[in-house]
Amino acid sequence: MEEKATSRDGNLRMIICGPTVYDFSHLGHARILLFYDLVARYLILSGKRTTAILNITDIDPKISLRAKEERSSAADISNRFIKELMIDIQSLGINTLCIARTSDYVETAKKIILELCGKKRAYFSNGNIYLDTSSLVSYGKLSQMSREDLVNSRVDIAPGKKNPNDILLWNGIDDFGQKYYDKSLGVGVPWWHMQDASVAMSIFNGLYDMHGGATELVYPHHESLLAQLQVLTSNQRPVKIWNHVGLVSINGKKMSKSLGNIIRIRDLIRKYNSNIIRLYLFSKHYRQPFMFSQSELNKFYSTDETIASALWKEIGSKIPHRRTRLTKEFTSYIENDVNTPAALKLLIETAREGESTADLRYMVRIFGLVY
Repeated sequence: MEEKATSRDGNLRMIICGPTVYDFSHLGHARILLFYDLVARYLILSGKRTTAILNITDIDPKISLRAKEERSSAADISNRFIKELMIDIQSLGINTLCIARTSDYVETAKKIILELCGKKRAYFSNGNIYLDTSSLVSYGKLSQMSREDLVNSRVDIAPGKKNPNDILLWNGIDDFGQKYYDKSLGVGVPWWHMQDASVAMSIFNGLYDMHGGATELVYPHHESLLAQLQVLTSNQRPVKIWNHVGLVSINGKKMSKSLGNIIRIRDLIRKYNSNIIRLYLFSKHYRQPFMFSQSELNKFYSTDETIASALWKEIGSKIPHRRTRLTKEFTSYIENDVNTPAALKLLIETAREGESTADLRYMVRIFGLVY
């Protein structure tokens, strides 16, 4: 993270954009989940009261399409894959994240949209409702896009919009099987950006310390989410830190469900334990793209064994934890934009030298390794 995570009132609040639940989760999701698990672990072990929300999208056309293909319902599909996601999260040893389903916040979305309409910040057009971005002078700053760039990267293309980059809040036109009703809004669904804004407003009143997710979400999703929160909170900086995790690719292509080239988390867990997966993913800085390599992953078998051996040598010892030079050095790497490659290198060196089990145990806890 480019800035140090500091809370407004002693409670550190963060939201992570999680997967859309229409299929099994894959290694790309694991990279995001494990990174924010590490961040939360570090903050908690540093004495900060931390609430980390994993935002799950369960209102989406892809869910309805899967339901249609399987002659099922969107609710059945989303419920099924949320359960599967929870199994994957447990198998990775993640216990720091609280789940929020966007469908649980539809009523909040309705109220927010009506509030924006009442303030003349949103408008009806051909059955849809849009946020008017014309007065948002900072729109595009998060994604570092100029006004010209924004015009050339139009979102939610539809007739009747006042401005090319106005943000769809309520989709009352498209019928993809998931519908909600409001006497003022009519039949429709809160759209993607509004779904996440509703979660943020409900849980944190729109003001929190960190929001994260994949790099592909910077624009238009996070840019649009920020715009909504700015209007709703009357605060130009409702979220203190935005950070984004690089995408995982395989054979030169982004790993994604739509491309059908995913490596499922559960398939990896059958062959490797969660320690090996964590060590492998933390070997690259979170901002960097990650090219999957089976041979590179296999190398971390021996790393896992080295750490385990160092800890087993001291089993039964009651050495109290003290912040030595090694712990302080490790902490400095985490504080410096979560530099896991440097932190991992120090962890491995500490394990090989076998001189400071107390420091090693601290590092292992931050990395979420289990022995």
